[in-house]
Order: sequence, then structure tokens, then C-alpha cells
Amino acid sequence: MSHASQLYAALHRHARASGRAVSETVILYAMEAFLSRLSQTIYKDDFVLKGGVLLAAYRLRRPTSDIDMEAVNFHVDAAHLLAVVEVVAAVSVDDALAIDPARTDIRLIREGDDYSGLRVKIFAHVYTSALSFHLDISTGDPIWPDPRSVTVPRILGGEFEMLGYPLVMVVAEKAVTMLTRGTTSTRWRDIVDLRNFSLSHDFSASEVRGAAQRVADFRQVPLTSVAVATAGWPAIAQPKWAAWRRKLALTEICLESFDDQLADVIEFVDPVFTGAVRADEVWDSSTQRWRKP
Repeated sequence: MSHASQLYAALHRHARASGRAVSETVILYAMEAFLSRLSQTIYKDDFVLKGGVLLAAYRLRRPTSDIDMEAVNFHVDAAHLLAVVEVVAAVSVDDALAIDPARTDIRLIREGDDYSGLRVKIFAHVYTSALSFHLDISTGDPIWPDPRSVTVPRILGGEFEMLGYPLVMVVAEKAVTMLTRGTTSTRWRDIVDLRNFSLSHDFSASEVRGAAQRVADFRQVPLTSVAVATAGWPAIAQPKWAAWRRKLALTEICLESFDDQLADVIEFVDPVFTGAVRADEVWDSSTQRWRKP
């Protein structure tokens, strides 16, 4: 039995044990393998990881089908990104991942999506399983505090290191997106992530405010109350929330009631956005409250 076939069998076992689809598990493995290879190349410091794959570095996971990264230290263009894919494909490692760089498809991210940039479609195999996934590459967004080295654990063991968004900046981007989209948003994953961050990590009010202000200034929106911006949303959103939650099998990591889910997020971010807490206060994940030092 080859090492590649053993890895593939292990992915099937992992999928069964975790209750996730095999296809979802194999794609996640492929994305982690791609990033692990990237971290071994000359391009490793040209990208800052964000999005769903990054969550594993902060002890959280949820399904994701793409890799989100911010480009730094270079001008984003198709030729450069194709060169990156070719170098990653050529990394010699026995990980069962075979990338076909000749099929790589690179397009502009459509106006109206979450950010501008380039979307790179990667075609590959993990053992005998054909698959594809996207790299969504943005540029120019503020990152504060500065990007830090993060360690991302892989689903079959092992880990890799690369630059990643500070957790407080992940919070800021998701919370400000709630402000800008209001009741029209269907970014349910942001509501899941924000609540889970609040349950598992402590935060400084000054850092949350500082990061959020930079995002708001960059997007040219005022930093105001999320509660006001999302008033009436639960009544509109509950059916779609319930369907999305069932489809992605996320019942273990979020609440059945969208009203309750949103209320927990508002309890976390609104006091900072409205100035109701002092800069030196700290979010206590164990009590789900802001507290004075």
C-alpha cells in the first residue's frame, strides 16, 4: 500500500469520525498541503493568511472551500500568481497532492464581492480524487497589529507556519462587514466566527477598537452600533440561517436561534464600537462580559 493511498484512507477515516463529507475533508487537506508547500518556498512571506483556513491557528475550525490571503511585498498580477502556483506544484514532498499548474485559472474577483483582487482556481488530485479550490488574493487592506507568524495544525497531524492575520483584525473585519451590510447580509459564517471567538478568547477593548477603526476608515464607513445596523434582521434571517446551518452541519458550533446568536455577537462588539467600555477593559471569554482591570 503506497503512502499516498494510506493518506487517502486516513482522510476517509477522518471524515467518518468527524461527521464531515469525504469531499470536504479531501479539499481541506489539499488546501493545507498547498499552504504547507508554500511555506517552504521563496514566496512564503509574500502572503498573509486570513479566512476560514486561518481559524485552525486560533483553535477553531469550520468548513471552507477556499484560501483567503492578503498579498504583501509585491504587485498582484496573474503572471506572478501563476509563477507561485508553479513553484508550489514543484515542491518535492510525499503528501499525495498533485497540482496541475497548466490548468490554473486566474480571474478578477467580481465587483460587489467581499473585496477586490484576483481569484486563482487550482486544479489538483489527492491520490485518485480530482478536485479544485480557490485562492482569493486581495491587496491593500489594512492589517493592524502587524501580521504575525501563526502555526496552523493540519487535519491529519503536523503543522505549518506562515504569516497570518492577528485575531483582533479578523474580528474587526467581520464586525465592520456586519455594519456595512446590515440586514441584507448573508455572511452567516461571520456570525458563527465572531460568537466562537468571544467564547474562546479574551480581547483588549483598545485593540478591538483600534483594529475596527482602521477597517472602518479604509472602507469609509462610520464605526457605529451593530445593534442598530442589524435591527430587525433575525425576523428576516431565521429561515435562511436555519437552512444554512443544517446544510453545512454546523449545529454543534452555533445556536439554533439566529436572534440568540446575533445577540451574543452584539454583546461582544457593540460596547467597543459605541464607546460604552473603556479602552483598558478586557473581554472575559469565561463570563462573556467586558470587565474593568
